[in-house]
Amino acid sequence: MVKYKVINKVNPQDVNAVQKFYAVKQPQETLSLRDFGRRISRESTVSMMDTMAVLEGLLQIIPDEIVNGKIIKLGDFGTFRTTLSTEGAVTEDEFTIANIKKLNVRFRPDREFVSKLARVQYSKVS
Repeated sequence: MVKYKVINKVNPQDVNAVQKFYAVKQPQETLSLRDFGRRISRESTVSMMDTMAVLEGLLQIIPDEIVNGKIIKLGDFGTFRTTLSTEGAVTEDEFTIANIKKLNVRFRPDREFVSKLARVQYSKVS
């Protein structure tokens, strides 16, 4: 369940426009890697130590492979890939590495994940 609050906001592109009300997601509990490890261990036959070792391994390998330009597909969860932020050059010859400003990581949820997002329930808080 996603909790939200309705607040009145100014349009930053037109501060003189009529203010409108928008839903703003409220902060909820943060889950740690250890929380995930406990839950996986509880719901499977794998020990907490083995679960944490696999999760830690995954967290070590994903960034290494991402910076090597690999696309990381995590089953039905989704895909991590990179894109570049660059400044344009008038000609191809004028384009240099200096035009590349940063490497971005993008996540694209897979179909099963998207279908769960489509079924989310919302709860208004005061």
